[in-house]
Amino acid sequence: MTFQYQKNENGLYVCHVCKETREKQNTMHYHLKKHEGTMPHACPHCEKRFYQKYALDDHVKLRHVTKPTTDASVKCPFDGCTESFTKKEYCRLHIARNHVRPQVDAMIEKKKDSTLLTCLTCKKECKSFPSILYHVMDHLKQTTDLLLRKKLEVI
Repeated sequence: MTFQYQKNENGLYVCHVCKETREKQNTMHYHLKKHEGTMPHACPHCEKRFYQKYALDDHVKLRHVTKPTTDASVKCPFDGCTESFTKKEYCRLHIARNHVRPQVDAMIEKKKDSTLLTCLTCKKECKSFPSILYHVMDHLKQTTDLLLRKKLEVI
């Protein structure tokens, strides 16, 4: 399908379906693909599908690595966890999802009538769950729990 790209008076691309705006044409392109309903990149290990290949690649690296890679130099700092990652951001998301999930969940609000997720500490709004996780981890680094703060310093 060929998409039509229209800009508003502020120079932002506007979705003709839901009126959402984007700064760049390529991000509007992937937004429009969501309305089209096609997700061409399928995970070979599970049933998840993605609009962009890089998202599939990141998913596979984060969720389905079965053997440690030689460049997985970022080790999870939590006792008893043997996970290693190629990037600090992957380790950060792993920690948020697996080791401090109750603390993280208490810092996030999802409004029923919105797709946005809100940080309860500073009221910042994020459009995706990984981005809000990444954000609230910065606040969690300021915790008064010294042991937890020390573990989070590496990420």
